[in-house]
Amino acid sequence: MTDSVPAPTATLSVSIPLHLFVREAVASTEPAGKPVVIGLHGYAMDAPSLLEVLRHVVPEHFLLISMQGPMTAVAPGVELGKDMQVGYHWGASRDPEENRAIHRACVTNAIEWAASRGGDPDRVSLVAFSQPCSFNYRLALNPPGGRPFRSVTALCGGIPGEWEGPGDPTPASGQTHVLHVSTTADKFYPTERIATYREKLVSRFASVSHTIHKGGHRIPSSSYTEIREFLTRFG
Repeated sequence: MTDSVPAPTATLSVSIPLHLFVREAVASTEPAGKPVVIGLHGYAMDAPSLLEVLRHVVPEHFLLISMQGPMTAVAPGVELGKDMQVGYHWGASRDPEENRAIHRACVTNAIEWAASRGGDPDRVSLVAFSQPCSFNYRLALNPPGGRPFRSVTALCGGIPGEWEGPGDPTPASGQTHVLHVSTTADKFYPTERIATYREKLVSRFASVSHTIHKGGHRIPSSSYTEIREFLTRFG
């Protein structure tokens, strides 16, 4: 494949399944709807495996949804043979704007589904691992329906590449709280790359905590308590 790919003659819209894996909220005495957490897995992963992790960190009174990415990918390292594993991801197009629009549609539909199950659309938090973290940060600047997300948790992921320095909050992102969790030996997000994350995030969101744990490119179990406490406070 080369970079000189011709432009399409026409661009149409098609529907694809959006699979949601859910842990229902326990009974709550709150008069309003249930707070909602929407989880997004990393590249070549799947929603059920993320759901199992999020069960440990999302308080039981939240309606917990783990979304499966719209595109398939063979898991790196097991491309051939009987051990080949198929995962999913969020990049459905060569065009970044199309990918962002697809991500936005997925989150929007998940919020609408959650509302139909008693979730409060004004109390939605996003939690992502790796690839979709930057998608969530962009979306938080201009969320669906203009409703601010309560919080965004990014686990071993990046921030939008176009954020070259500090910026300004939007009316929505200025009400959204952020927890960004990094690790000391992440080959995709090494120490020098994440060094400016806090500065760039603080300028755009209501509050920011950037913590660094020992480990590689994985969700560190040492972060479970702080994630749970963060969601309890800001979810």
